[in-house]
Amino acid sequence: MPSQKPDHPRAKVIKLKDVALRAGCSLATASRALNNNPTVGQSERDRVLAAAAQLGYVPNNSARTLRSQTKHLVGVIIPTLDHAIYAKMVDGLQDRLAQAGTSVIINTSSYDLDRELNQARLLIARGVESVVLVGLEHDPHTLETLASAGVSQILTYTGNAGQASGAVGFDNYASGASAAKYLLELNHRRFGMIAGLTRHNDRARLRRDGFVETALAAGVSRDDVVVLEAPYSIEAGGASMRSLMETYPRPTAVFCGSDILAVGAVKHCRAVGIEVPGAVSIIGFDNLEIAHVVEPELTTIDVPAREMGQMAAESIIELRQSRQTGLSKKLQTRLLIRQSTGPAPS
Repeated sequence: MPSQKPDHPRAKVIKLKDVALRAGCSLATASRALNNNPTVGQSERDRVLAAAAQLGYVPNNSARTLRSQTKHLVGVIIPTLDHAIYAKMVDGLQDRLAQAGTSVIINTSSYDLDRELNQARLLIARGVESVVLVGLEHDPHTLETLASAGVSQILTYTGNAGQASGAVGFDNYASGASAAKYLLELNHRRFGMIAGLTRHNDRARLRRDGFVETALAAGVSRDDVVVLEAPYSIEAGGASMRSLMETYPRPTAVFCGSDILAVGAVKHCRAVGIEVPGAVSIIGFDNLEIAHVVEPELTTIDVPAREMGQMAAESIIELRQSRQTGLSKKLQTRLLIRQSTGPAPS
């Protein structure tokens, strides 16, 4: 007999009275809060919206009415605001949408797919017409919930729309492969990689796979490609670089899944007297401003983040006029060669 899975919140029909009970208010107050009635105070409104998100209550009719009564509203759920790369994308998105009379609500998920799902529900309750997400990997209920509420979904940082309304991004696998190809041209044959955490992160996983598989296809031994995962921070980049430099024989080139990790790697090398690029070459990813500040300046892969945000906005505007789904717009990354890479040491 098949095992029984725990009921998902959507399995039970959640009613407005359930939301009112969770929020500790009357049925009328809950209804007014979900319909954006100005007589409801902000703290009480937030409490009702939070209760609706927790319970999985999607006031479809209220949200559609709200959308028809107000100017266009778009939600964005990004992993974090700690890194400038997402800020650039959101800035491009906001700039283009503002020209179309559209406001943006920004949420951060901290790479937590359950939290992302709850935020999607909250955005539905606020009456958004579209939600912009990062990457291809999400809880399947997130896209289902948005679609059932009539809210379009635009994925970024991936060219694959999957089950979403559209996607604007680039080929993460090819970007990782380009780093390996460049280092191979410099005659490097022992590699390290400091990837981001790949769990629930298709972008980090594909960059890793592109880098590793390209090196192996060129005849590099698997033992000579050491991959570590680390959260995106300078400290984690430094700690991972220290670990790589303690291996024997140690890598002569290291590809980092972000400029943040690469800066930590360079910082460690300078602290212990390892020459960059004399003893080890280092490549970053994203082309953040910090890549110009560190010494030596980082060779990195440029991601057109602002352009990606602008194109995501264009997709939202297109979906307003046509409900065609599966839109896919692809951008190109490019390798920027600076001072942190050089020929393999003899």
